[in-house]
Amino acid sequence: MRHVFVVTYGRSGSTLVQGLLNTLPGVLVRGENGFYVLSLYRAMTTAMAFRARHSRHAPRRVTSAFYGVHEIAPRRFVATTRNLLTQTLLGGVRRDTVDVLGFKEVLWHQVTPQETEGFFDFLDRVFPGARYVLNTRQHEDVLASGFWQRRDDDEALAAVARVEDIQAYLRESRPDRVHDTVYELLAGDDLAASDAQLRDLATFVIGRCDGDLLEALRETRKTGHGPRAFGVKRRRGEPTTGTG
Repeated sequence: MRHVFVVTYGRSGSTLVQGLLNTLPGVLVRGENGFYVLSLYRAMTTAMAFRARHSRHAPRRVTSAFYGVHEIAPRRFVATTRNLLTQTLLGGVRRDTVDVLGFKEVLWHQVTPQETEGFFDFLDRVFPGARYVLNTRQHEDVLASGFWQRRDDDEALAAVARVEDIQAYLRESRPDRVHDTVYELLAGDDLAASDAQLRDLATFVIGRCDGDLLEALRETRKTGHGPRAFGVKRRRGEPTTGTG
């Protein structure tokens, strides 16, 4: 089984990208999950730091206050995280019907600069060869949405900029495993540009895009996804739900 993750920020059109990915045969991409994999990575780093700090306190002796701490190992965190995410993402879907599994998330900005390299190395160990779809949208339209209006503009821009830093890191560190999608091209009126985005996305994930699949992706594009499909701007103060 292969894996793909959508790396983006709130109201970037990520739910549309999720829908397009789920149109591809054998692909199952779930929505946002609170980015709990970051907490699992942080749990591992906390445990390993604790082990290192107390390894001199005779952890192999039953009389030690730190008895057994030497048994803490990254490989166990990796294996447990792989099993947990796989089972959670599959849910009730049969494993043998899924070739590509993943999720989209808008909380990547929570990965601190100091954690970036370690976190993505961890994710690569959990899901070797994982691929990343890097979705972007014009900042003006992103910040006009209700999702970001709960924060001041500086805070919102900082979060978006942090995600874009992470996207740049992935482009540089994993150039053969990243693909860029641009919301304005996917959802815009230039159908040739949109078709090019759709074909490239499908080819990146499953290695092909014939005429029938392109037509299916076009239909998904028409459907619209998220609380305000295709970026309809919202006046400040207007209530909203959703983040995609």
